[in-house]
Amino acid sequence: MFIADGGGGGSTPPDYSGKPQKLSVDPTAIPDARKVFQDALNRLEPEINNAMSAVRARSWAGDPVSKETAQAFNRDTFEAGDAAALNAILAYRDQLKGCVDQLTAIEADYRRVEGDNVAAWGRIHND
Repeated sequence: MFIADGGGGGSTPPDYSGKPQKLSVDPTAIPDARKVFQDALNRLEPEINNAMSAVRARSWAGDPVSKETAQAFNRDTFEAGDAAALNAILAYRDQLKGCVDQLTAIEADYRRVEGDNVAAWGRIHND
């Protein structure tokens, strides 16, 4: 398979592709779930930074074929809008960050509400 003829795989995206998904997490598991997403984000970030420079193809042979191939690779990887590989990775990073942020907010709300509930229960039953 060559870049010039479309290259790449021909798999069909799964039914859930591109659709918002819901994650149900037991409140006691929120800190651990957030850590899983944060760890993935921490591992991905340096790889993205490396890809910005290390993955960019250059005309390795100095001939028209390698120049055209490098240009096509770079276009598909970095410049093809939503279809660009790097943009897909950046979108994945943003989703991981969104999960971390949402879990952090949910945990803060849960702790606030449960703290209020515990305080209210104590006031009602300790009088």
